[in-house]
Amino acid sequence: MAFFGVSNSGGLFGLGGQSSSFQIVGVDTSLISASANAKIAQRTLASLSAADRAAYNFGASDDGVTPPWQLAEETKTLTQQIREVRDLTKFIDLKADDLKSVADNADKQATFALFKALSNLRILAEYASEDATSSASLARLNEQFQSGLAEVRDYLSTAELEKLELFLGEKQYKTEASTRLGKNETGFNGSLVTDDPNAAISGLTGTEVFTVSITKSGETDDITIDLSELSGTLSLNNIKDFVNTKIEALTATDDEGEDYIKHQTRFDVRRDGSSGRYALQIDSTITEEVSLSAASSAPTLYVASAVRQLDDDYAVTSRITELNNLDGTITIDDTTSFAAVDYAATEVKGLVKEEEEDDVDPKIKELRDKMRADALAKATEDDEETDETEDADNASSLTNIDSANKVNADTAAKRVAVDSEGGIYVVGTSSGSFGHQLNTASDEDVFLTKFDSEGNVVFSRLLGASDSANVQGITVDADDNVILVGQTDSALSSGDVISSTDLYVQKISKRGDEVFRYQLDTYGETGASSVAVNAAGEIFVGGYTKSGISATSGFSGGSDALLLKLSATGTLQDSNVFGTSDNEAIKGIAVDSNGNLVVASEEDGNAVVRRIDSSDLTNQTSSVDLGSLGAGGSVQGVTIDNANGKVYIAGVTKNASLDAGGAATVNGTAEGGFEGFVSGLTLSGSTDLSADFTSYLSTSSTDRIADVTVSDGTVYVAGSTGGTFAGETGRGSSDGFVARINGTSGAVEDIEQFGESLASSTVGGVAFTSKGDSVLEKLGLPQGTVQIDETLDIQTQTSAKVDDYFYISVDGGTKKRVELDEGDTFDDLKRKLRIAGFGKLEVEVSNTDEGQKIKISALDDGVPIEFFKGKGGRDLLERIGLEPGRILPKNQVFDISSDDDEDIAPEDDVGGVFALGLDGAIHLGDKQTAKYVLGLLDGAVSTIQRAYRSLDYNPLIEQLKNGGANKGTVSPYQQAQLANLQTGLARLQSGASSSSVSLFV
Repeated sequence: MAFFGVSNSGGLFGLGGQSSSFQIVGVDTSLISASANAKIAQRTLASLSAADRAAYNFGASDDGVTPPWQLAEETKTLTQQIREVRDLTKFIDLKADDLKSVADNADKQATFALFKALSNLRILAEYASEDATSSASLARLNEQFQSGLAEVRDYLSTAELEKLELFLGEKQYKTEASTRLGKNETGFNGSLVTDDPNAAISGLTGTEVFTVSITKSGETDDITIDLSELSGTLSLNNIKDFVNTKIEALTATDDEGEDYIKHQTRFDVRRDGSSGRYALQIDSTITEEVSLSAASSAPTLYVASAVRQLDDDYAVTSRITELNNLDGTITIDDTTSFAAVDYAATEVKGLVKEEEEDDVDPKIKELRDKMRADALAKATEDDEETDETEDADNASSLTNIDSANKVNADTAAKRVAVDSEGGIYVVGTSSGSFGHQLNTASDEDVFLTKFDSEGNVVFSRLLGASDSANVQGITVDADDNVILVGQTDSALSSGDVISSTDLYVQKISKRGDEVFRYQLDTYGETGASSVAVNAAGEIFVGGYTKSGISATSGFSGGSDALLLKLSATGTLQDSNVFGTSDNEAIKGIAVDSNGNLVVASEEDGNAVVRRIDSSDLTNQTSSVDLGSLGAGGSVQGVTIDNANGKVYIAGVTKNASLDAGGAATVNGTAEGGFEGFVSGLTLSGSTDLSADFTSYLSTSSTDRIADVTVSDGTVYVAGSTGGTFAGETGRGSSDGFVARINGTSGAVEDIEQFGESLASSTVGGVAFTSKGDSVLEKLGLPQGTVQIDETLDIQTQTSAKVDDYFYISVDGGTKKRVELDEGDTFDDLKRKLRIAGFGKLEVEVSNTDEGQKIKISALDDGVPIEFFKGKGGRDLLERIGLEPGRILPKNQVFDISSDDDEDIAPEDDVGGVFALGLDGAIHLGDKQTAKYVLGLLDGAVSTIQRAYRSLDYNPLIEQLKNGGANKGTVSPYQQAQLANLQTGLARLQSGASSSSVSLFV
């Protein structure tokens, strides 16, 4: 028997000791008991009958079946094994020849099939962990590994077993959604601006003016803050006091004639604990809406881009670049980086890191883990859930992840728009999740993130695609609702019944609530590229279709241009399909001062601009063909300057003379290859259109303009270049750029190039706002409404959609459907679960720092509860972070005997509950993780073998459970040995009670 101690040269678990004596620090009592039982078993085995001795053999069972792990196999190298596994078409094959011997026993068939599948997955993991395996091979290995693991997962969720309960992860008597439903705040923290709250704030002159607007019960008070009225230093503390004095000066009279201060909103100063810096803080209530505006603001551009590092180990991340001094030399003021999170990879990374950092002796670690597990099981058995446990539950929620372990997911910003208050909306695609918006797409989903003017995230939303989706257009209406358009092959609502790739439109309010989603459900492929909205809130969508969209729409072949008109509530009002047998698509759309449309399209490779009557989409009043774009050329955007009667389109071309057949002036020189271009046209009356100029932005490399916007006769474009513009500096393999262009002449007035070394930047969109730099920015405060509350329901706070659903089955009975309705919270889901579960499950909804959470448990001594996914991309389980599968009563999970168990004969009490320990999205993406997964699979294979052995009755095990009472008595010699061991154990436990040394580290 081994004992563990510390010496004067160091210490167990790194604890130093001064004494040179050998100190006992603790031994698990189960080891001594196991040793005693083994000796007793050895002696007792000789007294058993031949039949009973045969039953003790854990190899072949009493039915003469030999398990696959005992079959003689040819010795093969790892290379030979991996070749065989790579040739597999399936990992679970119930028709395999070596499963025929157990075809009539579902439990043994499952253990055989799972052993083979897990063994093959283990070979993949072992090969992936080898030093000689290339990074390129890891991706292919992981792809097959994920496919095989999915087969195992699906098999476990559908296999009908009799004596066994098998879990892919851990044994569960409860399940908890990983999402939370958010929690409304009562205050807002501004950005940090100073190290001393009593010192003058840099950049303030004392002449600045801003307004604090407080709205309550539909009535708004605008409180003017003129800093010239403030006496003393322009410090945070003085400004805070000055603003509060102004707010408190607003009074009203109650029913008894007493005056009272109207508003509870107050300003305060907070100190950041980590940096020691100070910022303003707004303390309010959910009954008062606070909005901030500056009397004077500088115009600003925001550019959205995606950055890919040359090192493929890094995810694609997104940027919002703020540019100022727009009428002079354009300068970059600030850049905000952001990315979605790959929660599964983050979890695995944390586990791998924990495994690597755990350098404790394996024997001691085994003892420690067992003691912890025993303590947890006992605490759970007694249902002693303490406040500490609740805190741990909160800490384990999705957004409370260790930043050191955080793994970014590919996140590519595509477009950007700004609302009337200065709020910034960025849309793009990502394979990751945003907060409690879980990404369930098999490829990429569409995200929308709203930032305030200080770069703080206001909210993020996912479209909720199950397969894939993209986004191509964004606009903001007069009420600051944001409208997105794009394409998806997923059903975005229960109304989508035809399986095809569809155009979609989604409208979301400035608070983050979905107003509507529309999907064009046709048999052919459709897609949206652009969107515009008129003063009435009517929405116009441009794109393409590869079939007729109705019985009367017509279709000419190839892809035809598609134009839709939707009401403000998402009802289709009008449509038009036009084109030839070649390919046409609308790529840009704008609304003119008459409420009619200007449409930029690609038609058989040419750039064409049309005017169309918005009340009759078939009525095209005039058009201009700018010329061929060349192979690979494209129209990327259109913008309109109604005050000056101009429209501008921009994009990419290989044509050095894009001059509308000589009607337009050409500015700049196309240096060859792909060039960025901007074309200006004049609007005359309500119908006419004429070309003015085309300007090129060109280097010796590839140049692309991605988007265009205009303000007061000045055009701004943004794009990407592989070269270097005159007077600029190239940084990465591809950089972003912004250019200012004279809207009348087309002259390029200024260019600002930006990028990152060892990276490729792809610009997606540009937006202009007049609400840029102001006194508010110097105070660390945003322009516009200070949003401190959101709608706290499942549809808004998660990626789940109305009509998403899952099934629940109680004790193997009929599946009952649980469906999400509009406005449902976790309390509503709790009610539906209780009804579907016939009262045979426990559902708890509680509040955490991140909002409501929901936990579902099987009743003690109750029956199994099983959860099944919703189908057709409508799975509610996945979108709220619940796993499909079974939860069992506690007595089954922890093998606690009940009164009913006493009536079961020992030979019938076989099988049990086994967990394979393969939770989380384990992968073979890197060698460290592959080594970790290899260890998990070793444990899973061992568990499957134990599960198989549990299916046969063993009289010796029964005898040992009963202390040898079944057959004879323990000899005096054996009794004396056991007594000596127990005495030694007591001494060890006494010696291990020192407070300076513990197994729990």
